[in-house]
Amino acid sequence: MLINADHRSWLVGTVVVGALLTAGYVASVRATPYGASGGSWPGLGFGVLGTACMALAGLLSARKAVRTWRIGSAQQWMRMHIWLGLLAVPCIWFHSGFAFGGALTTALMVLFYVVIASGVLGLALQQFVPALMTRRVPLETVLGQMDQVIDGLALDAYEAVASIVGSIPEAAAEQQRLEAEIAASQSGSWKAVARQRPVDPPLPRSDDIKAVYLSAVRPYLAGAGRGTPPDLRPLLLASPEEWRPKLDRLQGICEEVRQLTVQRRLHAWLHTWLFVHAPLSLALFVLVAVHIVVALRY
Repeated sequence: MLINADHRSWLVGTVVVGALLTAGYVASVRATPYGASGGSWPGLGFGVLGTACMALAGLLSARKAVRTWRIGSAQQWMRMHIWLGLLAVPCIWFHSGFAFGGALTTALMVLFYVVIASGVLGLALQQFVPALMTRRVPLETVLGQMDQVIDGLALDAYEAVASIVGSIPEAAAEQQRLEAEIAASQSGSWKAVARQRPVDPPLPRSDDIKAVYLSAVRPYLAGAGRGTPPDLRPLLLASPEEWRPKLDRLQGICEEVRQLTVQRRLHAWLHTWLFVHAPLSLALFVLVAVHIVVALRY
């Protein structure tokens, strides 16, 4: 979620409430000869308020699990999750008096900070990664179709080269497998497109193109764009003019696969943090419950 004008009221409300809580904490510290204490009435009040903020922020997971709920939009729930989660920070500080305490409260505070930090990191990623993806990946595609698209590009590259150098035995079996997989995944529509057949016999002076394809282009495409894409400019300059559209297409295929690889990596950055933030948040609630039980018993 982008932080934009829609968050203004939440931002203002969080700042105002945070200022009031700070003023209340300062007043309670001045009125207490022994300083802040989690067991005092003000300390308990801050603890209850902080726990309530965390609980309300945690309801976002329930809202995602039960999509049929009609209580507010997903954007409203996300805004509540962000700002109440941040408001919980001063509440917990004031509850603890900025002290860690014993082993349980120390573990609780460390986990609380990790959850907050992971949430802030995820929010920062959501601000910058989509814009970065727009700049660096103009050929973006649907993530679930990426493997099929890369397979299709690998097959297009083989056909472009084979239309100059002829059939390439070292790659023929691989291309037949890709052709069968793509045709099956697209329910036959892929076959309706006119495909390039290998030229026979190979065109003169095409050995260099075949060598570059086998040594650089094919491994790059098979590795789904890992590493630096092959530079075909020297080959373009040394090739006949009529071959250049096909070699330009070959270079374009390598660039497209590179962009798709960048897109996959950026998507991983954008979504992997949830696998850290969500389980740690659940662990935090469990530890908070233990803390409450222990505090009430003793």
